[in-house]
Amino acid sequence: MLSAAIALLVVGLVFFFVIPWVGIPVGIVGLILLLVYFVGAGRRASEPRG
Repeated sequence: MLSAAIALLVVGLVFFFVIPWVGIPVGIVGLILLLVYFVGAGRRASEPRG
């Protein structure tokens, strides 16, 4: 997921200069995926509860 987020950020940045109305949403999606990755959503717990 990290590589997809970084790729979307790069593609969004490139398209921002070529086609801004496409680059901005793509960049926002990449940023959201990157934030979700850093928050840790979808990872397994390192220690079981209980």
